[in-house]
Amino acid sequence: MLGAAGSGSLVEMLSVLVVCEWSYQSWGERVLPSSTAEPWWCREWVALHSGEYFGSVVGYLRGLLDREAAKLSDSELVGARARFMQAVEVENAFFDMAYNC
Repeated sequence: MLGAAGSGSLVEMLSVLVVCEWSYQSWGERVLPSSTAEPWWCREWVALHSGEYFGSVVGYLRGLLDREAAKLSDSELVGARARFMQAVEVENAFFDMAYNC
């Protein structure tokens, strides 16, 4: 994330943000029904990252990423895709760690 922020590239920053927020939404929606049995701070996190409003935020970010990426040169697009895939790997590791601790 720091690398994307330091890049100065809106598309690289959006690439990372979309991965994070979209994966949080996917996970939040999946566990929402069972989150009532969890501590308050867990329920709050799940509630924040699920529902219609948060879905609209993720949709907006995805659309913005698509629109901005369409303006990139081929070499800039390669960098943005690399950031996206790196963020996917980091988020997968984050969730793997959470389930394997």
